[in-house]
Amino acid sequence: MLKSMLTTAAAKANLMDGIRAASASAIMLLVGCVLHAPDFSWAAIGAFWTSLATAPQTARSQLASMLSFAVLSTLGGGLTIYAASFGFAAAALTLFAFVTVAGLARVWGEQPYQVAILAATACVVMVDHPSTGGANGMAYLGLYLLGCLFAAALSMVLWQLRPFAPEQLHNRWHEAAAQTARDALRQLRDHASLSSDGVHFALRLGIATTAAYLTVHLLQLPCGYWATMAVLLILQPSAAGTLPRSVERALGTVVGTLIAVAIGELAQTPLTIALAVFPLIGLTMALRPVGYSVFVAFLTPSFVLVADYAMPAIDYSYAVIRMENNLLGSAIAVAATIILWPLTERLKK
Repeated sequence: MLKSMLTTAAAKANLMDGIRAASASAIMLLVGCVLHAPDFSWAAIGAFWTSLATAPQTARSQLASMLSFAVLSTLGGGLTIYAASFGFAAAALTLFAFVTVAGLARVWGEQPYQVAILAATACVVMVDHPSTGGANGMAYLGLYLLGCLFAAALSMVLWQLRPFAPEQLHNRWHEAAAQTARDALRQLRDHASLSSDGVHFALRLGIATTAAYLTVHLLQLPCGYWATMAVLLILQPSAAGTLPRSVERALGTVVGTLIAVAIGELAQTPLTIALAVFPLIGLTMALRPVGYSVFVAFLTPSFVLVADYAMPAIDYSYAVIRMENNLLGSAIAVAATIILWPLTERLKK
């Protein structure tokens, strides 16, 4: 049985995606090492998230999704950082507006929603991360945007290493055209429900994320952005989708926390962290199609190492705090699906 599971995982894994994302992020961290500029961790984060936002279809759609994410996340991050300078209440209102609009993007399809929700995730992290506070917060946006653009440029170069044969290009063109037609029909059908289900989901996402943001600030929880991130990435249109997602994230977070602690004992300098990031991000992206819990298990230590590149001190208590915030976010996401507009989902079934 174990052999069968490993065979299935290997079949679903995407090694090229892993190498592409790992290279972009690790190179940014190595540049930071050479320049003795730990702030390059933001460039690595931008490169990592841009890789996550990549569309799986044509080279044009891949580039469009990455550039769209780079622009949206940079502008949204700048706006939320600026709003935070007026207090956490102003930041909460800005996050609510941004996340709700991101939730509405779901009506246009999974790929636009993925780009929008990742951009909202970037805003959540930027507004709550210690290094972006104060008047100098905007300075990090330049490095972040640099990482986004570097990942896009590097990815386009790597794609050229695997050119498609004319027959493959012809087939992929027809597949893309057929998919575009199907998406257009589905979107026309989905627009009819934008006034009810789509709006309910977007408002639920905005309210739940804002509730998580306010909770961690009122309780003054360290690393609180992990809770708000969890809400954004877990909450689905129905409780039937959110519950298993929350369980998978909880399991993946526990495993990822253990991995982060183990690596934290070994990687104590920016250089060793940069070297450790490459295989972790490579596995995160390569195993993304295998399952959400596997994805989170490698995503957690990857993001911990990149985000804390400037202060490499990952001990047990530090990792546990992150795990607790993840579980808090999962609980808020589940509560939101149960409390906010549950009747419409039951009627729809």
